[in-house]
Amino acid sequence: MRIAVYGRNIPKSIDSYLSILNMLKANGCKLFIYDELARFLAKNVSGFCDCSTFSEENYPAADLSFFVSLGGDGTFLESTRFIRKNNIPVLGVNTGSLGFLANVSVDEFQAALNEILSGKYAIEHRALIHVAEHDKKDISACALNEITLQRTMPSLISTTVEINGERLSQYWSDGLIIATPTGSTAYSMSVGGPIIVPTASNFVISPIAPHNLAIRPFVISDDTEIKIKLQTRGEKAMLTADNEMFEIESGMEFTVKKSKYKISIIKPESINFYKTLKNKLMWGYDIRNDINVYQHSNRYRT
Repeated sequence: MRIAVYGRNIPKSIDSYLSILNMLKANGCKLFIYDELARFLAKNVSGFCDCSTFSEENYPAADLSFFVSLGGDGTFLESTRFIRKNNIPVLGVNTGSLGFLANVSVDEFQAALNEILSGKYAIEHRALIHVAEHDKKDISACALNEITLQRTMPSLISTTVEINGERLSQYWSDGLIIATPTGSTAYSMSVGGPIIVPTASNFVISPIAPHNLAIRPFVISDDTEIKIKLQTRGEKAMLTADNEMFEIESGMEFTVKKSKYKISIIKPESINFYKTLKNKLMWGYDIRNDINVYQHSNRYRT
């Protein structure tokens, strides 16, 4: 198998990087390592073997079996720029902290790799969301998690939202999030948005700290076209598409809709969304569900 490996230059992760690379080599995989990562490893690891490398300008997309992202969820989001246009499946290996997208730990990797090599995996297709400046081409970007508009000054910003040409609301808030199902467990969740199964066909519109008690997160179909107009008392605001940032001005209008591209994520048989939800976010955790803990605590009740 021919596998591309992407990661950041993080010194504390070197041992994890080498462990993963050695497992891939031991299973006969031909490796292509992101050139900056390869130089970083060669500089910091004595006897690091030379490997084929790739960059954004020199990327062997047609010859790859799959793509491996080494790091946390931020690294995973960065890696999507290499794969979204050529449908190469990606596996996220967590060498960072939470690791919700990069949900295979270093300790789990060998078992996950064995499942992949023996065909015990599925490919899960995740929708991307696209934002573009309305009637202009100055700003255009895709996101796997979310599009946000956020204030950069102390005063609130106003975002007027239309759904397929029908006015939904004018939000007075610190900003606005439009999240994919994949992004429903990210920024959207932190402002009270619902958790959505990643393969669902929805987007979530969630205001950030709205100055109105009647405003709540709103779930819509992902075949909807959303139009947003920004108004702010300050000179600037910020638009983000995952880890891309754009400085924007008051009065600008944007169109948000589902991208024509998708991200294909490798799901080993032993790993699924519901397990990740429970393990990473403590979903459903309740002391009463642990019988031993519950019985122990009962002894001290009066």
